[in-house]
Amino acid sequence: MRRLAALPAALLCIVALVVPAGAQQAPRHDELSERIQQARGLYITAPYVRVNGARGVVRIIRSSAMDAAVLDLKDATGRVNYDSAIPELQEQETRLHGDVRALVQTLHENGIVAIARIVCFNDPVLAHRMPDRAIQDVRAHRRGRTRVWTSWGTGGAWLDPWDTRNHDLVISVAREAEALGFDEIQLDYIRFPVDDGVPYAHYPHEQQDVRRRDMLHAFLGRLDDAVRIPVGVDVFGIQAYWEGDSSGLGQDLSLWTDVVDVYSPMLYLNAMRDWERGTQDRARRLVQIGVQRMRQRLGPRPVIRPFLQAFEQEAEDWGPRFIANQIQGARRGGSDGFLFWHPGSNYGTVQRAMQGIAHSLSPFPIPEDRTRARVGFGG
Repeated sequence: MRRLAALPAALLCIVALVVPAGAQQAPRHDELSERIQQARGLYITAPYVRVNGARGVVRIIRSSAMDAAVLDLKDATGRVNYDSAIPELQEQETRLHGDVRALVQTLHENGIVAIARIVCFNDPVLAHRMPDRAIQDVRAHRRGRTRVWTSWGTGGAWLDPWDTRNHDLVISVAREAEALGFDEIQLDYIRFPVDDGVPYAHYPHEQQDVRRRDMLHAFLGRLDDAVRIPVGVDVFGIQAYWEGDSSGLGQDLSLWTDVVDVYSPMLYLNAMRDWERGTQDRARRLVQIGVQRMRQRLGPRPVIRPFLQAFEQEAEDWGPRFIANQIQGARRGGSDGFLFWHPGSNYGTVQRAMQGIAHSLSPFPIPEDRTRARVGFGG
């Protein structure tokens, strides 16, 4: 249990806005079973679920020799793909997943870990519906006007990561995910935007004397205390290689280890520019080095389960061997498991790879030092 007294004074003010006076913080009960620690899975889009149903999800997971499915509850387009009771989200519901409780139950009946992906601050729909909770355009702000800022990277509007109402929203979605039976929460876009349009971004609720990393740490702590299932985060691949938060994302991975159970760095070659270009087994090397550096910094306790690339962009040697090399890199680097990402859930190449050499590489063993470090993990 983290101590509020250890937080900076400005952060205590943020926490005071959302924690009633005299309220007791619930103890953490994040159970990390061996099955969750070693999970290997696929990201499954909501449209795929809508077309193929629960049985289709089971088929693609099994035919890929996987045992986990990452499902979008709230995605980067602003869609809410389930029947939510949260007032702010009523106009964003698509319910593409149908009966989510039944979907999760079907996954469990087939031995599949159900992971709920929740996009935090990249929400172009809610940002325009509730502009007072969004990142503002500084040029309009200087003229006394309100205009929602648009990211040059994602092409859409963002919610203000400083606004505690947006924290409350994500926590509410996480609670609903737990109530629906999901095994794990996976937070994406748990960061600030860092594209070329950032000089024009104004954060109405920014605390000038609080670092971004500390504010996000406090938010993650509140969320972790609100649910009893493991909390994971998707992080920029670059954060796997470097210490601290030099890019301004707000993602300081070492700082988060007391409130995050699972780290999923997105180690995609298309985001690595020219790193190691021309070297033999580039895919394996980049994944292996990224996981190794994370493990060295974070120690044995957190689960490291990278997102690997299942799409062709920037893959010089695209094919089953490319898939197998990434898995081999994850294993050699000290990963606990792995996930594959394809934006359209097209995993034919992954399936072919897993029928060959890659199948023999999983599940990964859990070394004794991690087993010891994870006794009472999250308690």
